[in-house]
Amino acid sequence: MTLFQHFKNSGAYFAVILISALLSPAVHAENAHLKTIDGGFRTTHGLSYTLTSDQLLAAGPKHRTDQFGDNPYEISLAAFVSEKGAVMIHAELVVNQSGASNYEDKPLSDWPDGAFRSDGATCIEVPATEIEGEHDLEWLRDKGFEPSGALAYAQYFATTRDFNDEIVITLLARVDSCGPGLDLGKTLAPLKESVVITRAD
Repeated sequence: MTLFQHFKNSGAYFAVILISALLSPAVHAENAHLKTIDGGFRTTHGLSYTLTSDQLLAAGPKHRTDQFGDNPYEISLAAFVSEKGAVMIHAELVVNQSGASNYEDKPLSDWPDGAFRSDGATCIEVPATEIEGEHDLEWLRDKGFEPSGALAYAQYFATTRDFNDEIVITLLARVDSCGPGLDLGKTLAPLKESVVITRAD
């Protein structure tokens, strides 16, 4: 998913997913891992979830493949967006079944449910000059969310037991600055409340 090294297991996945090769090969329809449903999306791989929103605009899904180290991935991307925030969804499969999507080093989370892990929320600064050529940032911009500037950010990871099928949910909310006094939990709460994420199996 990136022109950088693949740091998914070290907690730097945000940089990884945002800096993707623009010319990644398309994924065949039968290998797509998100499908459109009324109000949102449903995963179609080993983690069965529905993700819907009646408050944000659904965008995608978009499918592609990419290679990270020795591991080829099939990647499906979708999002719920507004001018102020975005909930980005990646449903992915490790094609060579190497178990590369292992997030057991991260703490368990209570959102969206107990199957997910997260390092928690932080605030990041994304310069406008870094948008060009970065797959997911350009895609979010095209769909109506400007992903530069100061952003409250959190990611949530779930995988199958063999670490080959995964879902990554990224929350991004525009803020005035990353200075002292920013309540990240309060800032991201409306995004969490705007989506309904339900285990489907």
